[in-house]
Order: sequence, then structure tokens, then C-alpha cells
Amino acid sequence: MANFRMSGNYLNDSSGRRVGSVDGNYINDSSGRRVARIDGKYINDAGGRRVASVDGNYINDGSGRRIGTVDEARKAIDGAMGGMTPVALWVAFIK
Repeated sequence: MANFRMSGNYLNDSSGRRVGSVDGNYINDSSGRRVARIDGKYINDAGGRRVASVDGNYINDGSGRRIGTVDEARKAIDGAMGGMTPVALWVAFIK
């Protein structure tokens, strides 16, 4: 069972508390502040620094070290959207 659930564009934890949201290619925290941006197969922080990338099914951190898989990210979030969105949410709020 996943500990997070998508409700529309909002990410909620298991107690239903909003922890983040998706706004196009941007990931926001619960207060609406931008914390990440999806740029193709890369995820950048709010300052534009690369924090993660996807290589096939693998998620790598900014230095290229493997930190998880796309499948793990999707399983962690019930109702996850397609594409890079679940990966970006996973990197920003779960990992």
C-alpha cells in the first residue's frame, strides 16, 4: 500500500494532509512554493540545479548515483500521473 495518494493535482500523505502539488512541469510544496521542475528526463531544484535524472527505469541523483526506480516511484504514489511527474514527486517528497 502506498503512503501517498494523488487527488487531482495534489499529493496527499496517508492521513490526507496535502504535502505538495503539480503545476505543469513544476512541483510545489504544501504552501505553493516551487521546489522542483521537470526538464525532460531531468529534475531540477527551484534554483535550477540538477537533483535527479531518469535513465531507462532507474532514477539517479545529481551525481549519477542510483537512488531508485521509476516503478518504485509509481508504486509509492496511488493514482500517480504518467511521465516524469511521479518521479519528480518521489524525489521531492519521498526520497
